[in-house]
Amino acid sequence: MVWKLKFGGEFMGTISRDKGLDNTLKVMKQGYLYITNQRKRLGSENIFETRALGGKKIIVISGKDAAELFYDNDKIERSGTLPKRVVNTLFGKGAIHTTTGKKHIDRKALFMSLMTEGNLKHLRELTRNHWYMNTQKMEQMDQINIYRESIVQLTKIGTKWAGVQAPEEKIEEIATDMDVMIDSFKGLGGKFKGYKASVDARKRVEDWLEDQIIQTRKGKIFPPEGTALYEFAHWEDYKGNPMDSRLCAIDLMNTFRPLIAINRFVSFGLLAMHEHPITREKIKSDDDYAYMFSQEVRRFYPFVPFLPAKAKTDIQFEGHPIEKDTMIALDIYGTMHREDVFENPDDFYPERFRDWDGSPFDLIPQGGGDYYTNHRCAGEWMTIIIMEETMKYFAGRVTYDVPEQDLTVDLNSIPGYVKSGFIIENLREVVDRK
Repeated sequence: MVWKLKFGGEFMGTISRDKGLDNTLKVMKQGYLYITNQRKRLGSENIFETRALGGKKIIVISGKDAAELFYDNDKIERSGTLPKRVVNTLFGKGAIHTTTGKKHIDRKALFMSLMTEGNLKHLRELTRNHWYMNTQKMEQMDQINIYRESIVQLTKIGTKWAGVQAPEEKIEEIATDMDVMIDSFKGLGGKFKGYKASVDARKRVEDWLEDQIIQTRKGKIFPPEGTALYEFAHWEDYKGNPMDSRLCAIDLMNTFRPLIAINRFVSFGLLAMHEHPITREKIKSDDDYAYMFSQEVRRFYPFVPFLPAKAKTDIQFEGHPIEKDTMIALDIYGTMHREDVFENPDDFYPERFRDWDGSPFDLIPQGGGDYYTNHRCAGEWMTIIIMEETMKYFAGRVTYDVPEQDLTVDLNSIPGYVKSGFIIENLREVVDRK
């Protein structure tokens, strides 16, 4: 039977429910597969109800149409939906990820103003040069843990690109603190081991960046115009007010922290080359293949499992009513592994992106929708650039051996990573001596 909804449309029946007073533990135990598992168990294609995060009612939606609804600013808002412990450790209090409406659009424009052709070209050059300049050091190492080595190199690349002064002796500390913060995403359900360490790590980095904001405003240090440090320090909002120095430091960190999190994609990328050796040769011989390969790494491997929001008004999804202020979770990982979104989604196949239409609602590893008005990651273009250049480096500029190790990627663990970090040895520069 079909009923008319009180706010328009047709009511298609009761939403399937994952029973339980609070399924947070189940979510964390099943990780990236929780939503897919429940959809299959409940026989629900695109929507079901659960309770988590202290017993809150959450409507879970999955698929391309779900992503389109989730990023409709007239129907959905994100403010106040991220778990406080994740905000306190990963994003920072008051960060752009926690804003909505005009405030979000105003500050998002600041982030997007950095995405100039010149800045992106500079990032590509920095990535290429830093990996090459690191070759001699890696040649002298018995073993190289790619997860660990890439987070150090990406910290160097990210801070240099942002115009931030990062002394060589401080890089290791910053990289470690960043990794601790990023790993705090596992705290979705509340308290977690290492929470204090994550908070302390964030404080150290915020203190360091806030000092550079203050020194820039006082004219004591001079970052180049067009860099993140310069633009954030001198920015004024739509009311003509400068950003609070602490908040400015938090958002400044958010210009390069996502770049450092790419270390997971880097280790996934080398894993993919190892398991699919033909891709290495294609990256070396086809200028476009590094792009396709990087996109497939971002689609195939686990990064963000799901994202929260809430209904801005009474809405419906596929005939099911969702009342105002109801919490909603979008299935990120599962959407990219659906047969009706990507053909043969469980196969690693970079060529699927050769003629991809660029939809903002199917390839959503770092969020979806519009870059300027939605919460889609402003650094997504930067992620792709860094991945392209890093994969080209490891595919064509060096050779290495992959020793026996645990290459498991546990989809039940959030955040996802290669169990061993992906270890290589006997790295050597490729030199044409003919």
